[in-house]
Amino acid sequence: MIHDRILYVPEYYDRHQDFVFPGWDSPEVFGRVAPVEVEYCAGNGAWIVEKAIAHPERNWVAVEIQFERARKIWSKIQNLNLKNLFVVCGEGLTFTKYYAPTGGFASVYVNFPDPWPKDKHAKKRILKEPFLTEISRASASGALATIATDHPEYAGQIIEGMLANPLWEPKFPAPHFVMDFEEYGSSYFHDLWRAQGIPVHFMQFANRGLP
Repeated sequence: MIHDRILYVPEYYDRHQDFVFPGWDSPEVFGRVAPVEVEYCAGNGAWIVEKAIAHPERNWVAVEIQFERARKIWSKIQNLNLKNLFVVCGEGLTFTKYYAPTGGFASVYVNFPDPWPKDKHAKKRILKEPFLTEISRASASGALATIATDHPEYAGQIIEGMLANPLWEPKFPAPHFVMDFEEYGSSYFHDLWRAQGIPVHFMQFANRGLP
């Protein structure tokens, strides 16, 4: 359901196809036509709120699986009267696969996804198939996917997976990441890790689109 600027996507549900997403320009969502920028792993919303304030001409979508974090983003929307920010409370792949319209994203950001470093938890990582294919379908041709992580091993795995996927091409030359990226902005984890001297890896890939 959509209620008060939040799309609720149930985690355990077998009728996703029965819900018809009304479109980003629907009065239930943004009520206007503008580029849609989506952030996965939005946390408490510090990064995307900063972006929504700085770029009111764009529509911003925060995707966060944890209800309490999604609620905090919603609170920021209310307190700051942000008409260009919308929240998805749900798992990223499920939302993208069943609810995101084809070609609707102008840009995609994945900020500090959980690396799930243990092998037994590897299946929980978001940046793997079929998520990479689904965000390609949901993004416009040429749309950029920007990814930030403080975990060097996970950065290597992300790059390997993206290079192996024919739908995405790297924007940064080999080794396909940078340690400083002024366009990124700031977030809770970005500032936390930098304050502790932990380097952050930024990666960016362009969507080639489906054949």
